[in-house]
Amino acid sequence: MRIVTWNCRIGGFRKKAKHVAPLRPDILAVQEVEPLDNVLLFDGECQPTFRERATCPAYPRRSLAMFSYTETEITTVDCPDPENISTYAFRRYKAQKEQLTFNVAAVWTFATKINAKPYRQAHMGLMEHDKWIRQRPTVVLGDFNQSAIFKGDSWKTLMELVEPLGLVSAYHQYFGEQFGKETRWTHFHHGKELSKFHIDYCFLPAEWVPYIRKVEVGAYADWNKWSDHVPLIVDLDLPVNA
Repeated sequence: MRIVTWNCRIGGFRKKAKHVAPLRPDILAVQEVEPLDNVLLFDGECQPTFRERATCPAYPRRSLAMFSYTETEITTVDCPDPENISTYAFRRYKAQKEQLTFNVAAVWTFATKINAKPYRQAHMGLMEHDKWIRQRPTVVLGDFNQSAIFKGDSWKTLMELVEPLGLVSAYHQYFGEQFGKETRWTHFHHGKELSKFHIDYCFLPAEWVPYIRKVEVGAYADWNKWSDHVPLIVDLDLPVNA
């Protein structure tokens, strides 16, 4: 199974999809996607087998979206709720690949006047949906806009919510690195190669760690034409009863 998250930067996904489609992700969370209501086909030969995007009132022209390029069955859990910003920034799905059923929460945190605490939508989602996360194996992935090196207590608070749920970062487990000391970066601020941060994550159930086959972070040179983020790719060989 392949799980991918990628911030495509200020829309244009309909044209950029041809660059991520060859990865053939079972689960693909994409941030900053433009409205797709009138888009029948994306550029490129390979088209998604599932796509869903809910227009966020804070950023109507760029929102969080979920795709699949395989036969993985995905069902949307949340209905858009303008009174609850986390339904757009912490968006829930049920997924089934062959005999394996699991939850997925796609994340894109941002600064907005709608939420008094900017970049805390993932915190809100984890608190509101802890019971749902515990129901079955859950993947939480996306652009968290958070790092252990940033000032404030936001990261510490995030970890205090993630850890009791039994979730761990696939990247950090695979490479054996500590939070804040990453050697591979997922975001290049304003597209500048030297302004680099690790702010995109894929949190998995700790029980899945033995089944991580590979974790890859896209190369800046390969992706900087399309976005200031690179994809985070997680490959797993999971038994059907994981």
